[in-house]
Amino acid sequence: MAKKQIPDSGKTLRALQLPDDLAKGTAFVSLHGQNYVRVENFRGISRYSCEEIRLLTRKGCLCILGSHLEIESYTSDEIEISGRIKSLFFPE
Repeated sequence: MAKKQIPDSGKTLRALQLPDDLAKGTAFVSLHGQNYVRVENFRGISRYSCEEIRLLTRKGCLCILGSHLEIESYTSDEIEISGRIKSLFFPE
C-alpha cells in the first residue's frame, strides 16, 4: 500500500499569493472611523455586551470597548461590529 503524500502548505500559500498576515492566521483589524470595525481571522466570541466585545484570536484576546456595540454580521472567520467604538486593544 502506497503512503499518502501531504502537500506542502507553504508552496500552496505562496502560489495563492496571500499576504503573510492572512496566511499565518493573524487577526486583521479594519477600523472605519469610530463607528465600524471588521475583524478577519478571529476564532470566537468570549464576551458580548453593548459596551464590550471580546474576540478570541490565534494570538490571544482582542477587546473592543464602546457604546451601543452590535454585531452586524459574522462568519466562521470574519465579524463586523458597529456602534460608538472608543478603544481596541489586546489585553496582556
